[in-house]
Amino acid sequence: MKRSLLLLGTFLTLAGVSNAQKLALYEEFSGENCAPCAALNPALMTLINANPSKVLLLKYQSPIPSAGSIYLTNTVFTDNRMGYYSVPFAPYGRINGKVVGTGSNAGNISMTTQAIIDGAAAEASNFTIAVSNPTYNADGQTFTATVTVTATAANTTNNLKLRFALAEELQYATAPGSNGETHFQNVVRQMYPNADGQTVDAAWTAGQVRTYTVTGSIPSYVSATAPTRMFVAFLQNETTKEVLQAGKTGNITITKPAADASITAVTPATNLLCQVPAALNNITTTIKNTGTATLTTATVYYRVGTSGAWQTATWNGNLAAGATANFTLPTINITTPGQIAIQDSIALPNAKIDLNDYDNKGAGTLTVLDANAVNIPLTNSFETANTSWVAYAPANGYPFNRASSQGLGRNGSNYMLYYPCFNLPAGVSGYQIFPKTTLPAGAKALDFYLNYAQYIDQNGQTSGDKLEVVYSTDCGTSWTSVWSQQEANLATAAPTGSNYLPAADKWQLRSIDMTNVPTDAYIAFRTTSGYGNNIFVDDVNLRVGEPTAIGDVVAENSIKVYPNPVVNELNVEMEMTKATKVTFTVMNALGQEVMAPVAQNMSNGVQSTKLDVTALPAGIYFLNIVTPNGKTQQKFVKK
Repeated sequence: MKRSLLLLGTFLTLAGVSNAQKLALYEEFSGENCAPCAALNPALMTLINANPSKVLLLKYQSPIPSAGSIYLTNTVFTDNRMGYYSVPFAPYGRINGKVVGTGSNAGNISMTTQAIIDGAAAEASNFTIAVSNPTYNADGQTFTATVTVTATAANTTNNLKLRFALAEELQYATAPGSNGETHFQNVVRQMYPNADGQTVDAAWTAGQVRTYTVTGSIPSYVSATAPTRMFVAFLQNETTKEVLQAGKTGNITITKPAADASITAVTPATNLLCQVPAALNNITTTIKNTGTATLTTATVYYRVGTSGAWQTATWNGNLAAGATANFTLPTINITTPGQIAIQDSIALPNAKIDLNDYDNKGAGTLTVLDANAVNIPLTNSFETANTSWVAYAPANGYPFNRASSQGLGRNGSNYMLYYPCFNLPAGVSGYQIFPKTTLPAGAKALDFYLNYAQYIDQNGQTSGDKLEVVYSTDCGTSWTSVWSQQEANLATAAPTGSNYLPAADKWQLRSIDMTNVPTDAYIAFRTTSGYGNNIFVDDVNLRVGEPTAIGDVVAENSIKVYPNPVVNELNVEMEMTKATKVTFTVMNALGQEVMAPVAQNMSNGVQSTKLDVTALPAGIYFLNIVTPNGKTQQKFVKK
C-alpha cells in the first residue's frame, strides 16, 4: 500500500554547465486558529508574490495554538516537518531550510524582507530541478510524474534527500478556523512517498542528470476546482537542513482514484470494562468510500494493542462515493487490564491497491479494569508501573496519567500523577482508577500528596481546576464524590502565569475520610480542567484508620519560612486552627536529619518559632513540620 519513488537510472552527461540560479524555498508553518498568522500572512504573501522567479512558498497548516480542520484532514506530513525543524510557534518560517531572521524574533515570518529573499535566491546551487505534469492510469488509481535533477557542477553531498509535495490553493466562503482567514496559498496536502523523502546519491559529476519517477494517488480532499494545484520537488541536505534547489510544475489537473477507502472511527460498545478475560463481539469500525466509484469490497485488518498479530476480515457492501458504513469486527479477546488499543486498517478497496494510505488506519481505546478486589493497605509511589492502576478518559476527556517527573516528585522521586490543565480546555476530565478494593468495617482514610498552583493572567485574573476522590460500584456508569477541592482551595503554591512544575517545598498532604465508601468499590481520582494549571499527585496510601492531615490543625497556605536564604536564625510562622504539639526537624538534600528536633506546644492563632541554623554548612535543606495530624515540608537555603 506504499507509494513508490523510484530511481530509474537515467545518467546523462552534459558539458560546460555552471552553477544554477536557485529557486529559494520558503516553508511557512501557519494555522487557521492562529491570530498572529492572520495578521502577518498578507505582508508575507505580498513579498512572495512579488518574487515569483526567486522564491517558492510551501505552507503547512499547523495545530498551533489548536488544531483546525485543514490540519486535521491529514496530520502526518505536517507533524513530520514540524518535528524536523523543531517548530516552536506559528507563524514560523524557514527559507532554504534556514531560520528566517535573527535575534529574539528569529523564525517569525515578520522578519522576512526583500533582502532575505534576494540573498536566498542568490545562493549558489550545483543543481537544477524540473518537475513534469502528472499522467494518470485508466481508473485514476495512480499518477506518475518525473523529477529531473541536473548537476551543474561536480558535487559530493552526503545525506541528501529529494522531497516531493502536492500543494493546493484553498479558498473558503466562511473561515474554517477562528482567525478569520479564508484564503490559503500553496498549502501542502500530501508528500510522496512520505515527508521523509527519498535518499539521493551523494556523488555527481558536472552535467550528470538523474531522473526520478514519482507514483502516488491524489487524496480525496484535494479539489479539482481549486484555483491552483502544483507539484513541488526539492533537494535537502539532511545534515544541515539546507535546501539546495527547488522546482515546481505549473497548475496541474487532477484525477482521483476510482477505488479508495478510509477508516474514520473505531468504536467499542463501551469504553470502560470491568471484566477480564472478556470476549468482545461488538466493536465497530466506520468505513468511508473516498474513491469515485461505488465501493463493494475491502479487506479490514485489526489487532489488540500495538504488537498483537493482525487478523483480517472482509467487508462487502454497496457504498456510494463519499458514503460511510459501520462494520462489526469479529470477536476480540481481552486478557489483561489497562488501556487497550483496538487498531485496524483498510486495504484493497474493490481489490485495488490503495496508495492513499494516510487515512487507512484507525484506533479505539478500551479501558479494562481488573474485577478481582485487593485488600488494604493499598499504596502507590508511582515509581514503578502498575497495570492495576488505570488512567481513564471518558468521552471527550483526557486520562489522569502516571508521568516521569525527572526528580520533581515528592522527596525528589521520578514519577507521579500529572494532569495538564494548562493545555486542556475547561471542562475536560480524566480519572486515575485504583484497583478494585475490599474495604473492612470501621474507619478508613486515603492519604496523598498534592502539588498545584492556579494560573494567573496578565490582568491578574486567576483560573483554577478541580480534583476529586470518587468511587463507583457499577463499573463507572456513575461516580460518587467523597472529597473535592478546586481553584484556590486546591492550591499548594502561589498563582503563576507559567506552565507550573511541582516545587519541592509545595507538596502538601491531603487525608480523606473513606469510612462510608462501600467495599469492593472502584476508587479514583477525578480531575476536571478549568484551563488553569497542572495538577500533580504523589505517594498515595489507602489505609485503615482515621484521616490525619496537617490541614486539620494548620491553616492552608499560612506557613512562612524566612529569611530565605538564611544565615543564622530561621523564623517559622503559621496559623494554627487547633492547639497541638508541633515538632520541627531539618533534613539535608540526602534526606538525613542534621539538627536535633525542636518541639513546641502551639496555641490557636498565628504562632511562630525560631530555629538556630548557624552550625549548618551552606546548602539546600528541608524543614519538616510535624503534627499529630500529619506533616508538611518547606525548603530553605543556608548561606
